[in-house]
Amino acid sequence: MRKESGITLISLIIYIITIMVVIGILSTISKYFYSNVSYISEMGKYVSEYNKFNMYFVKDVKNNTEIYSISDNEIVFEDGNIYTYSNGAIYRNKVKICSNIKQCIFKKTEETDKNNFTKKIINVNMLIDGSKAFEGENDYVLRYW
Repeated sequence: MRKESGITLISLIIYIITIMVVIGILSTISKYFYSNVSYISEMGKYVSEYNKFNMYFVKDVKNNTEIYSISDNEIVFEDGNIYTYSNGAIYRNKVKICSNIKQCIFKKTEETDKNNFTKKIINVNMLIDGSKAFEGENDYVLRYW
C-alpha cells in the first residue's frame, strides 16, 4: 500500500484558526496606528500656531531688557512691540499672528540668580482650541546682560 500523506481536516482547522488569530491581531494594531496618526496630524495644526507665536515672541524677548506694561491680555516691550490677545487671536502690533487661541495669559516675575543678576521672567500660558485642546506654558527670560 502506498502512504498517502496530506493535510488532514484537523490540521486544516488549526491552520485556519491560526490565520484568523494573526489577522485579528494585525487589524487591532493597524486600527490603533491609524487612529493615532490622525490624532498626531490634527495636533500638528495647533502646534503650528504655537510655533508661530514663539517665533516672534522669542525674538522680542531676547532683544529687550524691560517691559513697559503687562496685563493678562497684553504685554508692551521697551522697543514698542505690543502683543495682544483678543477675540481668539494673538496680535503683534495689530497684525494677527495666531488664531484659534482659546486663552493666553501673560505674567511677569523676577528671579535673582547666584551671581546676583535679577532676571525678568515672562510666563505665557496658552490654550489653543480645536477638536483636541493643546495647552502650552513657557517661561521666557528677558535679556539681562
